[in-house]
Amino acid sequence: MNKIRAIISAAVVAMVLMTTVLTDAHAESSAKAEQLVVAAELTLQHFLGDPEMENLRALAKKSMAVFIAPEVWKFGVGIGGSTGDGILLVRDKMSGKWLGPAFYTLDSGSLGIQFGVQVSEVAFLVMDQDSLYSLFRSSFNLGAEMGIAAGPVGKGAAVATADIVSFSRSKGAYGGVSITGGVLSVNLELNRAYYGKALDPVDILVRGPARKKSMTVLSLVERLGGQ
Repeated sequence: MNKIRAIISAAVVAMVLMTTVLTDAHAESSAKAEQLVVAAELTLQHFLGDPEMENLRALAKKSMAVFIAPEVWKFGVGIGGSTGDGILLVRDKMSGKWLGPAFYTLDSGSLGIQFGVQVSEVAFLVMDQDSLYSLFRSSFNLGAEMGIAAGPVGKGAAVATADIVSFSRSKGAYGGVSITGGVLSVNLELNRAYYGKALDPVDILVRGPARKKSMTVLSLVERLGGQ
């Protein structure tokens, strides 16, 4: 009898510990998602206020979606690479309103010898419907099936023919971060943590009921891209 009680007590303790660990992990992911949205709001404000990003603001009015990554870390010790989390917001074709965010992770590698670290704010505009649908996959190789252009800076001619136009604001040892060849993956963990249930990009960006209407980032992207 004592052995049975000991086994039951050990099982209860193990369940309590497991529940605590899972609760802590969810709280950490939820905080990370909230912080990412706040950081994306600041990044979007930076792009809106930067006089060198005139063409970003012009092209956004024609875009179908915008991706914002507040911090993309480009690193190099030998073979380099980059990584960062971001959010995707999509313009509803019927109402013109913006839906989201859906959470993604952007990763890429690069060849050649590189040394140093750089942190960049990255944004890209999706100009083509097929490219937008491609981003709803669990992961997608940017540039493999679409045309990507580095966004023009200042008052130069705006790129209107590319499927995706990317922009970055960088500080560090490198001249900029390129998303071409990068892999954009849906971050299901952050989606679940932010909305409190398992949602994929279609749930968030097409069906739309998951949207948190109080988010400043939606107001900012409406200001950037219009209604």
